[in-house]
Amino acid sequence: MACTPMIDSFQAVKADLEVSEKYIQLMQDTLGDDSLYIRSKDTLLRTFKDLQITEKEKAELVLSYVTQFSISLSSAAMQTSLSWAKEERDGTYSLAKVKADTEVSLANFEKTKSEICQVEKQTALTCAQTTAASATSIRENGTVTAYEADGCLVKTLGTNGLKYEQTKQVQGATYQIQADAFRKSGVVQIGIGTDSVVKGLSGDANGYTHQQEINAERLRIAYEDSKLNHAANASASMIASMLTAEIAPAEADVDRWREAIDGLLLKHSTTNQT
Repeated sequence: MACTPMIDSFQAVKADLEVSEKYIQLMQDTLGDDSLYIRSKDTLLRTFKDLQITEKEKAELVLSYVTQFSISLSSAAMQTSLSWAKEERDGTYSLAKVKADTEVSLANFEKTKSEICQVEKQTALTCAQTTAASATSIRENGTVTAYEADGCLVKTLGTNGLKYEQTKQVQGATYQIQADAFRKSGVVQIGIGTDSVVKGLSGDANGYTHQQEINAERLRIAYEDSKLNHAANASASMIASMLTAEIAPAEADVDRWREAIDGLLLKHSTTNQT
C-alpha cells in the first residue's frame, strides 16, 4: 500500500498563539449585562442595604470583592484563551496525528495478517515437503516397523520398499547364477589363479560340462574305432577274396588286418561309459 504522509496540513500553521482577541471576547462575555460578574455585584449591593455598615466599609468590601473577582475572572479568561488558541493551533496537527496513528495501526494490522499468512504458507510448504520426503522414504525403503531405544534411529523396515524388492532380485539373480554354475560345472572350487585373481579353479563331476567332455571323448573313440573297423573289414574282405581266388595274400596285407584288429582291442575302445 502506498504511503501518503499526513504532515503537510499542519506544517504551515503559524506558531504564534492568537490569544488577545479571544481574551477580549471572553472578558466581554464575562463582564456583560447577563454575566455572572454583574449578577454577583447586584447581589452584593442588595446585601449591603440590609447591613448596618458605613460607606467606607462598603467601599472597602466592594473594592476587595471587585479586585478578587477581576483577578479570578481575568486569570480564568487568560487560561481559557490560551487553551482555546492552543487547541486551534494544534487541532490540525492532532487530527493529522490521529489519522496517521490510525493508518499506522491499520498498516500494522495488515502486516500482521500478511505475516500470519506467510507463516501458514511456510507451515503448509514444510508439511508438504515432510509428506513428500516420507512418501519417498516409504517408497524406497518401506515403512518403519521399529525404532531404536532413542525413538529416532530406525531399527527395522517393512518389506514394501523398492530397495527390499531390488535386494530380493539381486539375491534371486545370485541364486540363478549359482544354480547355473552348479549345473554346468558342479561344485566349483574357488581360489587364486596364476594371475593372482580370485576365480573358479575347477568343478567336480556333477556338472554337465564334465559330461560333455565324456561325450566328446566317446565320440572321438567311436570315430577312431570306426576307422579301425573299416580298415579291418576292408583288409579281411580283400584277404577273403584272394583266398577264394586261391591267391596267397601278401604278408603286408595280413599285417594291416592284424594292426586294425589290435587297435580295436586297445583299452580306449572300452572306455568307462558312465
